[in-house]
Formats: sequence, structure tokens, C-alpha cells
Amino acid sequence: MTKKVINRKINVLIIDDDIDICTFLKRILTKRNYTVECCCAPLAATEIVKKQEFQIIILDIVMPKKDGIEVLKDIRKIDSSVCVIMLSAYPTVERAFESIRENVFEFITKPFETKDFFDVLTRAEKQYGLVSNLYELTIKQISSRLSVLRKEKKISLRQLANIAGISPSLIYQIEHAETAPSIATLSKLTTALQTEMAYFFEDL
Repeated sequence: MTKKVINRKINVLIIDDDIDICTFLKRILTKRNYTVECCCAPLAATEIVKKQEFQIIILDIVMPKKDGIEVLKDIRKIDSSVCVIMLSAYPTVERAFESIRENVFEFITKPFETKDFFDVLTRAEKQYGLVSNLYELTIKQISSRLSVLRKEKKISLRQLANIAGISPSLIYQIEHAETAPSIATLSKLTTALQTEMAYFFEDL
């Protein structure tokens, strides 16, 4: 498989009543190939989360009409696993503790350096398994589905190697996402496992 870098955008929702912050974050995130939506009205935030899927939510704490912690609790009722990064110009121990209790990934104090902000996003992507590169995502999916299918069919790695005419070490590397299979190799594995090649690429 030839390595071709294709960026797969990560959806980010920014919830902050400060329009300038929203505009700034949207600009720098869009330049890094994220898909960004802004919400300056905290009361409308949960409806947006209900209608769209986001991988990362950047949420301000101090907002009028509805505190960020309240918004966070509402978001968790809709999506308990989404990555949430909290922002605040006025951090307190109580708010930090509340954020941690609601499974917030990181608590960033305003003002912040752009580099520090993206360092947090990079760590979040790694911890939450968010892959923005379609090549890497494909390798991981092939790896996972090959391993699952082989075990479902109760075929050992060596047995599969014999049936497909491929070395056991190559299959091991593919299953552990250490190498990308060529189309010819994937075709042999597909035939040996009595499945369709589309099985490895569905949902990408």
C-alpha cells in the first residue's frame, strides 16, 4: 500500500461567550485542518451537541446565563466520552475540582500561548485515539479487523500464514499496525479468511 497522507478533519466545538476568543481559536484551528464550529450562547450549546458529532469540545467556564460547569454536565448527559478542554481567565480550586470530576481532559488558563494550546490538543488526540491522518487510520483499522476476524474464525497466525502463503512475521506486523499490507497481500488474506476486501475499509 503506497503511503499517501490524506487529512481527515477532527470536528471541534468552541463554546465561549467571547466572540474574539471564538474567532481567534477558529482561525488557528482551521489553519491546522480542524473543522470548527463556534457557539457564543451557552444556552444553545447542548442542542448543537445533540445534532452534531464532535471529537473535541473547548468550553469556557465563566459565561453569562449558564456557567460552563453546568453546560459541561449537560454535555456529559448527551456524550459521556467526548474530549472536553476547559478554558478560564479566573481559575479556582473549586472549578478545577469540578472539571476533573466531570472527566475534563485539561484545564487551560487564559491567556495562553498558541503552542501550549496545540500541545494540549496533540495530547488529547493521542489519549482519545483521534487520528487525523487517513493513512494511519486505515492501517489501524486493517490491523484491528484482521486480528478480530482471525480470532473469530479460530485460525492461528501460523495457520493463516500457511493458507495465505504469507510469512507469519508479515501477518504479525500487519496485525500490530507496524506495516501496511500491499493490495496483493491483503487480497491473499481476504481469500484465506473467506471475506470481502471491503470488510477492511468499511466506515473509513
